[in-house]
Amino acid sequence: MLYNKTHINHEPESVAESVARLIVSKVKQKEGTLEHFNLAISGGNTPNILFGLLADEYAGQIDWNTLRIFWVDERCVDPADKESNYGNVHKILFENVPLPPENIFNIRGDNNPSDEVVRYREVLKKELPEKNGFPVFDMILLGMGDDGHTASIFPDNLELIHSAQTVEAALHPHSGQYRITLTGNVICNAKQVIFLITGNSKAEIIESILNEKGDFERFPAYYILSGCEAELYLDFEAAERL
Repeated sequence: MLYNKTHINHEPESVAESVARLIVSKVKQKEGTLEHFNLAISGGNTPNILFGLLADEYAGQIDWNTLRIFWVDERCVDPADKESNYGNVHKILFENVPLPPENIFNIRGDNNPSDEVVRYREVLKKELPEKNGFPVFDMILLGMGDDGHTASIFPDNLELIHSAQTVEAALHPHSGQYRITLTGNVICNAKQVIFLITGNSKAEIIESILNEKGDFERFPAYYILSGCEAELYLDFEAAERL
């Protein structure tokens, strides 16, 4: 059985609020130190609620010069595409807060995937401190899909969990769409890894992973949760089988 620290909230909005408060407190700890708080973000409905909170009621509590934002993964689409993680965050957050453009390090989904993998590896190497041969983020935000995938590491490309590279290209198993993703070794090298998981469609997989039962070893999220001290922020529906 896994013993990851788990926070259970009533609904997705309160999950997002808990993580927003956590981010604010962590950024404040860096203020006045001349160090940045390096955050890697994921897309999804609950993260979008989180970004909305940061853009609104928490906007005045953050020194935006201290925060730098990177991406966990991105679909290989134009930034204007509705599926673009960068495009969504730009509309919800970046257009509404004074985050300096030079503090935004997005994966360029409109680049050739092979070229973008190489470019983003270099971005991480240049911009982040290193430990154990991998870059170190202060915090990484993750979600989990209904198939147990996290980042863009799917059940049929588990080799990306242990890749010696920092960034890889992945194919979505159903759509065939290319994605660019951080690898498991980078994720588990972060100082803090946070999962935001909501909805009853995730409850059975959460139960399987945390209790190491059934086909839990199929799920990429299992390897992150078992490989580092990741924390879970769940709503009641996602936690209903615990």
